[in-house]
Amino acid sequence: MPSVESYEELDEEDIISLSSSSSDQIDSIEEDVDHDGHGSDEPSSASSDDDRKSQNVEALVRGNLVVRRQSLLPRVLTVSEGAAICRKPFKPPCSNGYKEGTDLLARRLWARKRFVPWGLSRPVSLPVPHQLGAQASVERDVGDESVILPPGIDPLVLWQPEEYEDVASNSTAIVVDPLLVQFLRPHQREGVQFMFECVSGLYSSSSINGCILADDMGLGKTLQSITLLYTLLSQGFDGKPMVRKAIIVTPTSLVSNWEAEIRKWVGERVTLIALCESTRDDVVSGIDSFTSAWSSLQVLIVSYETFRMHSSKLSHCEACDLLICDEAHRLKNDQTLTNRALASLSCKRRILLSGTPMQNDLEEFFAMVNFTNPGILGDAAHFRRYYETPIIRGREPTANEEEKKLGLERSSELSTKVNQFILRRTNALLSNHLPPKIVEVVCCKLTPLQAQLYSHFIHSKNVKRAITEEAKQSKILAYITALKKLCNHPKLIYDTLKSGSPGTTGFENCLRFFPPGMFSGRSGSWTGGDGSWVELSGKMHVLARLLAHLRHKTDDRIVLVSNYTQTLDLFAQLCRERRYPYLRLDGTTSIGKRQKLVNRFNDKLKDEFVFLLSSKAGGCGLNLIGGNRLVLFDPDWNPANDKQAAARVWRDGQKKRVFIYRFLSTGTIEEKVYQRQMSKEGLQKVIQNEQKDNLVRQGNFLSSEDLRDLFTFHENARSEIHEKMNCARCLCNDEGLENIGGEEKSTDGSCLYDDQNVFDIGGFAGLAGCLHKLKSSEKQIGTPLEEDLGSWGHHFNSTSVPDAILEASAGDEVTFVFTNQVEGKLVPIESTACPKMQVIHGIEKKSNDKENCYQNSRLQKMQELSKSSEAPVKRIRTSLDTDLNSSFSFGSRLPLKRLSHDVTENDDDIE
Repeated sequence: MPSVESYEELDEEDIISLSSSSSDQIDSIEEDVDHDGHGSDEPSSASSDDDRKSQNVEALVRGNLVVRRQSLLPRVLTVSEGAAICRKPFKPPCSNGYKEGTDLLARRLWARKRFVPWGLSRPVSLPVPHQLGAQASVERDVGDESVILPPGIDPLVLWQPEEYEDVASNSTAIVVDPLLVQFLRPHQREGVQFMFECVSGLYSSSSINGCILADDMGLGKTLQSITLLYTLLSQGFDGKPMVRKAIIVTPTSLVSNWEAEIRKWVGERVTLIALCESTRDDVVSGIDSFTSAWSSLQVLIVSYETFRMHSSKLSHCEACDLLICDEAHRLKNDQTLTNRALASLSCKRRILLSGTPMQNDLEEFFAMVNFTNPGILGDAAHFRRYYETPIIRGREPTANEEEKKLGLERSSELSTKVNQFILRRTNALLSNHLPPKIVEVVCCKLTPLQAQLYSHFIHSKNVKRAITEEAKQSKILAYITALKKLCNHPKLIYDTLKSGSPGTTGFENCLRFFPPGMFSGRSGSWTGGDGSWVELSGKMHVLARLLAHLRHKTDDRIVLVSNYTQTLDLFAQLCRERRYPYLRLDGTTSIGKRQKLVNRFNDKLKDEFVFLLSSKAGGCGLNLIGGNRLVLFDPDWNPANDKQAAARVWRDGQKKRVFIYRFLSTGTIEEKVYQRQMSKEGLQKVIQNEQKDNLVRQGNFLSSEDLRDLFTFHENARSEIHEKMNCARCLCNDEGLENIGGEEKSTDGSCLYDDQNVFDIGGFAGLAGCLHKLKSSEKQIGTPLEEDLGSWGHHFNSTSVPDAILEASAGDEVTFVFTNQVEGKLVPIESTACPKMQVIHGIEKKSNDKENCYQNSRLQKMQELSKSSEAPVKRIRTSLDTDLNSSFSFGSRLPLKRLSHDVTENDDDIE
């Protein structure tokens, strides 16, 4: 007979049933929640339970299980002899009865069910709703355990009352809990102090009640925010909490991440509710619970979209004392419904978190600043007239000295004003905790098919007419998108033409250019054309060789990022053909599945190699430290999107060298988009305290007219960006003025590079074996900024690139490479050969040795015959001769046919 305590635990039990079963098969299947062995006394139920268990195991393998919740009463009433049992005296759950201080009683009555989620190795707790005072007291006792700071870590005092204030009032010092202080790095302590001073009103300016934490990705903005949030929820100037309720607004994909982070750092000490993947009724119920006057909920975590739809319920004055907006560059347009809904909150304490506060222009920056502290820079018209216009005009290459001077003055004034409530630190602070990183801008020329289609498009009558007549912006954007897709791969254009969907303007009668049968298959499906489709795109061909070298020579994992799901489809096709293990995250991936994909990719025990990522869906907040190489396959107009995506691998926890590749199609619209990105990045100096000389030097080298000149094609250029620079360093090299030994001499004869570490930061060139053959223009100058391409390393030849994998993968398609090495003081774990591929190579080596012996003996016989013959034998040079006579350098050998059926043979595979 079941005991009373079994009934208590069955109150909230999950019932698992077969989704494919009929109604008589959807009987509840009880989990063994009671670990003390209490269960039914009826022996006949054991066999049925075993049968149900076996059925559920089979259904679990097939993926046909669904979870249903069953109420308690129907199960109590179905117990045999229920009436007789109900008349019996009540039996206490504890054998000792009710005694004061019986912890076992509280734990039994309020036991939490535990389950292991899919993909995790340990169980997590499920909170039982409607907890009574007994459980609350138990948890509070656990939560109030004091933490002693380790030696060498000082307490973090945010505010200390003056002596006369302490006596005259109840003022107490505001000190961050040691529970969190022990994990804060120095820059994070500074960030918490800065945010506290802004939101608490300690500034003399009454117009500052909010702040923008604009740290680069990976510097711990989330932890800093949680630290301040937890402190203000428990402390204040008068001893009472400064904040009673707080709202955290974040992108949908990060709602569960914020909930997990708060639980990770403060546990159950903060009562919160996270509205993620909830039904409308659940959302309304959750918001009502949060706004209720008698609710104990302190924090509401909600997405931007959900907040916008239910903003009316949160608009009253007592709903929120602190607002935190994550990825706050979403608020760059003050005319959107989301921005207006958030601005309608009466809460003045506002914290905006964004690693990229400056995105497209100063007007968007003004929208964020005005949301944080309304009116501090005047209205939009005053800002545009007084700040934006002089600053932009002074940055133009055609600006005169007076315009440059005025622009510098206004930018300095704006920087001084906004730096009162904006704190920005770059990821250079991470160098002490991360390995070295190299960023490589790889210019790839178009294939003949791409060049033919590109020229046909920009010279078509419809496109010319649209440009000259200044057509609608939407039509121009459609043309730009078509060109960007063509740069990725011609198949994206082919699909558009075959489907007859809009967007074919400019590509009329272009199907004749495509190879017959390349993109066709049975029943209209595409078979891939036996892998030869890869060679139709310059960037795709380089990427295929890069993946082959990585897979066969290293144990590195790589993240491939694109703005288009069609391009991700091509990546997936490539991985399937080459049998590379891959994972994919795009806009169709559910929120619940995203973190599982990330965990699987980061798990070193899993044989994962490629992670396909949509920059729009997963570019923010993901931690993909399982991979140490990342390819930005196509540029985005907004530099923030590319920066967010590139920061996914160089984050806390990364142990290996990081390689960031940015692929650009030479002479095309992609180079112009990247030029526009650099122009926008230069505006970032406005909100940073840089030297005035740097502000002058970092002006645009591109005029506004150049940026508007999008529909041109420089087919013969090695790099249009480099040509527009008029690079003096490379001009000197062309004239033969560089030193033979690789040392650059200044005009007075002194050596500018007396230490190889000055330009070989992180030791990449030394590792690649090209350190001592670098020309002066191929060495970077100091530690240049991301937008300062003039100080990067400039490589006309891939053999001088400080990356052995890219050098071996470049081929004829790569025409120019910019490189920038970033310092990292963490000693990296060097890449090793993939164990699985070592086994394959062992089998191939034996086969290749036999093949080479056979070919050598055959060649020797041919040579003997040619010597003995009186008439000269005309010798045909074969690939075998080339292979025998060539040096066996890394990646230079011709691919040999594989014997293993696990790896598909391709022209860009390597041995």
